[in-house]
Amino acid sequence: MESLAFTSYTTIITLAVLFWLLEGVFPFFRDRFNRKKHAALNLSIAALNLVVLLPSGILLALVLEHTQAWWPGLKGLDLPFPVQTALILVGFDFWMYTWHRMNHKIDFLWRFHSVHHSDPLLDVTTAWRFHVVEIIFSEALRFPVLILLGAGIQELLLYSLIMTPVIELHHSNVSIPDRLDRVLRVIIPSPLMHRLHHSTLRAEHDSNYGSMLSVWDRLLGSFQLKPDIRNMPLGLTGESATGQQRTRALLLRPFRP
Repeated sequence: MESLAFTSYTTIITLAVLFWLLEGVFPFFRDRFNRKKHAALNLSIAALNLVVLLPSGILLALVLEHTQAWWPGLKGLDLPFPVQTALILVGFDFWMYTWHRMNHKIDFLWRFHSVHHSDPLLDVTTAWRFHVVEIIFSEALRFPVLILLGAGIQELLLYSLIMTPVIELHHSNVSIPDRLDRVLRVIIPSPLMHRLHHSTLRAEHDSNYGSMLSVWDRLLGSFQLKPDIRNMPLGLTGESATGQQRTRALLLRPFRP
């Protein structure tokens, strides 16, 4: 388990740095922002979230280790190991899709999730820009989901190892060929899909909710594409002012009237 955790974390960090460097050489949206200042803001929010994520991860590992003795979940079906692992990963990814969609449809949850969408820019650091209250809700709700599925910490780490690089890719500002994007979105939410998800238009950002797999958007009617988005405004209307794009302002944003 330690080697899988090490592989997961080093892969996530290495790819994040790689995508950030590539964005400077092959940007999709050009000449829009001070990259270092933007990264510093988003990573300051991510650093705060680590205060929640680290103890939550340790607690989750302990909980999953003990609950499997009385509730095996999908592991109780006596399926081949690769099949049961795949089912757990797919099942949890469906929950991630559902949770993301809930954050858009339920006004109370949107207050916190909108901090992520209020970013008027888009790069790999946006993947880490979430309000700490949303992180707390997300962490709390995934406990029963993982227990129900019968997931262990190994499956959770494996999901993170696969899903997080996908999220880093589709938030990144790296320009990739259209043909490659078409191939990618058959399986995963591609950069073109997710850039539309960050449109200022509600009809467009209420789409393409997938985390690891794009199939849920196709099956549940939330898949959407737009051919030319290079000049598309990002974020939420009226929230690009310098004063609104500061750590304190973003943390207080959900509590504004």
